[in-house]
Amino acid sequence: MRVPIRVAQVPQFVRQTLQRSLLLRQRMPAPQPVFRLCYFSCHSYFAYLYCALHSLKLTVTDVKYEVLVFNDHDMPISEAQADVLRALIPGLRVIPWPKSMGWGAEQIGWIWKAYALAAEGAHEDDIIARVDSDVFFFNNRIFRAVERSDAGFIGDGHFTDFEYCQGGVYFLRVHAVQKVVALQAKHGLPALLEHVRVVVEDVAAMSFAKRSGLKVWMTWFMMYPDELRNAGRLTAWQRWKFSCLHFVYKNKAGMIDAYVQDVLPSSQRPAFSSALTTP
Repeated sequence: MRVPIRVAQVPQFVRQTLQRSLLLRQRMPAPQPVFRLCYFSCHSYFAYLYCALHSLKLTVTDVKYEVLVFNDHDMPISEAQADVLRALIPGLRVIPWPKSMGWGAEQIGWIWKAYALAAEGAHEDDIIARVDSDVFFFNNRIFRAVERSDAGFIGDGHFTDFEYCQGGVYFLRVHAVQKVVALQAKHGLPALLEHVRVVVEDVAAMSFAKRSGLKVWMTWFMMYPDELRNAGRLTAWQRWKFSCLHFVYKNKAGMIDAYVQDVLPSSQRPAFSSALTTP
């Protein structure tokens, strides 16, 4: 008899919930690490990117972070859109990037070059995070846990049955990025990707982390559209269980609808809606 995956994952859920609780009780490390959040986006994803960044500013408080937007060369966001993002997140950097979206070896190579750029000048215990444009946050719990964790690579494993940290959001200490970049320089990306089952960035990231000897923490913080649909909306239970929603559907209009309905204060809705239409 096949055990339903949600039932089979109960022990892992209990374990991860306990680990998160213990971490959140620990004292904040000194100095407090800085998150450098890497978003890879393009013109057609602007509305979702704005929603993602708006959620960051609204809900991720008491956390030090900087935002880097790697702007796809083939479909770049406009200067007007870049201005709107910089007005929302002061200090935000928009960086033209040859290959910021898609999949395959070329994209993976450019992604790690972006992580290396983000790590420049940072403390070795600062944190580089990949955040997709179709992710919005509704609390800062995962950031607080990551700050206190001693793992080099942290991500959500529940959607992949804990085989690897699923893309959407994952975190790398600066020293972890440096190790992986050194590994790539030593062996070459093509040789490393020969050991990757599917040549996509999240599967590759897990392979690189293991080859580099990084401590990996696969935990439970990223909600998916099916889970939102089953819940009906962001209930108190979902808000306690997760920190963000990764809207992986091709049609992402529901992402903005969910954010407006369950997270965005009504007083901010007119300005938010107006910004989404920036040409």
